[in-house]
Amino acid sequence: MLVYQATRLCLAWYWGCSNDVSQQLRGAKLIPGDAQAWDRLGQAVQWNFDSPNPGLAVSYYRKAVADDPRSADDWLNLANAYEAVGDAAAASSAYTTAQRDYPISADVAWKFGNFLLRQGQTKEALRQIHDAIVTDPNLTPLAISQMWTFDHDANMILGDILPPYPAAFFQALDFFSANQDTDAAMIAWDRIIALPRQHPLDLKQSFPFLDSLIAQGDSADIRRIWRQALSAADWNSEPQEDDSLIWNGGFESPIANGGLGWRMDQAPGAYISVDSNIAHSGTHSLRVDFSGGMNLDFYNVHQFVPVQPGSAYAFQAFLRTEAISTESGIGFEILDQQHSEVNVVTPNLTGTNSWTPVQANIMTGPDTKFLWIRLRRFPSKRFDNKLGGTVWVDDVTLVPQPAPTGHSQP
Repeated sequence: MLVYQATRLCLAWYWGCSNDVSQQLRGAKLIPGDAQAWDRLGQAVQWNFDSPNPGLAVSYYRKAVADDPRSADDWLNLANAYEAVGDAAAASSAYTTAQRDYPISADVAWKFGNFLLRQGQTKEALRQIHDAIVTDPNLTPLAISQMWTFDHDANMILGDILPPYPAAFFQALDFFSANQDTDAAMIAWDRIIALPRQHPLDLKQSFPFLDSLIAQGDSADIRRIWRQALSAADWNSEPQEDDSLIWNGGFESPIANGGLGWRMDQAPGAYISVDSNIAHSGTHSLRVDFSGGMNLDFYNVHQFVPVQPGSAYAFQAFLRTEAISTESGIGFEILDQQHSEVNVVTPNLTGTNSWTPVQANIMTGPDTKFLWIRLRRFPSKRFDNKLGGTVWVDDVTLVPQPAPTGHSQP
């Protein structure tokens, strides 16, 4: 008897591993009650590339659920096959049974929700997809993408699909920003700000949204969004001085490294830091040490500033230098990155200098929405071109000025 049973099991396993459906059928029949064998057989005939047969698959899946009625996976496969043959009522019943057997399964809720969406039962579909995301947050990006394809309705995604958690809403915000849909992104941002919070938000999470607004030249609400982000992050922000549009121009606040704050990109041959011992005013300044080993093209300290088109501005910064080598020293460059309507360079400093103001008057073009302000050193064209020394920067300001006589703002 033992040899007989072992032989049957071996044959059932061997035939079940075959690529021949007829052999798989022999194996399934050999062992009564083997639900997995019937389920594998159903998948084999349903997804056969040469001649798929969902109708036959239904009969095999029904044998599987008859042998193991508590298997949610078997019921899901049966539901899929029912839908393939056009029996939506039977498919819905199979999904309901799967959910009854495994009520907390994200996979069941997700597949049931998508089925209901295909059947036009939107309200229940949204509830099922919402439940799936609550159980498995990893489904969030897929849900946002699929629902956006189904209907470009940000309020539906944020209100009916996603749970009211900052992490989920930020994923929606990043998706809308990547698709350059400012209106949808703004809806997501407003919902994030309205959420009750037990902990400060991470300021960096707002950067992709702000970067998308800068890239699109959308300056209308960006200052409000930036202030909201700083407040939600409990960011220590120094007050603006003299109506200046530069944020953290005195380097008294932490460096945000994104948004409308200073961005600092470390580069070979230069070390960027904040100095708490030397300052023109206050207690801090920006410090850049150059190693003297490279002919640097340096623009690694920079900030994007929203401005008005056709408007006048006065720029000023205080620089202190120590042993800046080469004839190509350190100054500031102010430009309109998107339209090339503004390109202003302040005088550059070389050698050793006490605190010295560098200034420039700027007139924005008719399409200028942002100015890109960056600490600048152009590469030297001389033989002795290696940049060494140290520069300190403090009290950087950009102040709106009255429009020149005879010039009307757009």
